[in-house]
Amino acid sequence: MPTDKYDDNGDNINMDDTINNEIIDKYNTVCKKVVPYIVNAKVTVEDKQYIGQVLEDKQNGTTYHITINNESNWFDKYYVSIIDVKPFSYELLKDDEIELFVNFSSFNIDSEYFIWVDLYRIQTYLLKKENNYFKLINRFNCATGANITPTKRGFYKITNKGTHFYSRDNTYICYNFLQYSGSYLLHSFPYSLDKKILDDRVNVRVSNGCIRFDFETSKYLYDVIPLGTNIWVN
Repeated sequence: MPTDKYDDNGDNINMDDTINNEIIDKYNTVCKKVVPYIVNAKVTVEDKQYIGQVLEDKQNGTTYHITINNESNWFDKYYVSIIDVKPFSYELLKDDEIELFVNFSSFNIDSEYFIWVDLYRIQTYLLKKENNYFKLINRFNCATGANITPTKRGFYKITNKGTHFYSRDNTYICYNFLQYSGSYLLHSFPYSLDKKILDDRVNVRVSNGCIRFDFETSKYLYDVIPLGTNIWVN
């Protein structure tokens, strides 16, 4: 039988409330560590300068979708300069912190798996629902969008997948892609047409906006993740 506990005044302590308060305190601590990676830009139009948040870009930084004062518009790169570059964070989240954050946040997750791309730490977390609780089953190093071609943030679903695709200029190929928003994908490192890896760096912001993995990881995600899986890119 559980042993009753009492405070300094002799009053009985409700252990359920104590445990809940401990979880809330820990969750609030983790929330402070979950930092969105936001790319800002200076937009110059008719000799006036504005600071806004880059939402996405097209054709490798040719045009930018930027929100300024709660209004979003597309701007040619001629009017845009990227600012506020943040370094990679070496303070990694612990497994239990990832699980706590996902399970106690107000995500509307309706899939068996959940993908969280942590742009601040340049890592990807894969969780699976077990007994109505999302457990971390793997984490992966990755590469994300360069600041001039940032990875699109937000809450999405995996809407398409495929074994490979070619670049627009047909100069390289990537394997095992998962699509979450337009041209924004998760996929393998880029390969030359004669199957040589062109860039295998991880924990760097270097891509044209997609999220890159080594071939083995990309194949694992392609095999495991079904269409409709929720993904949060932050």
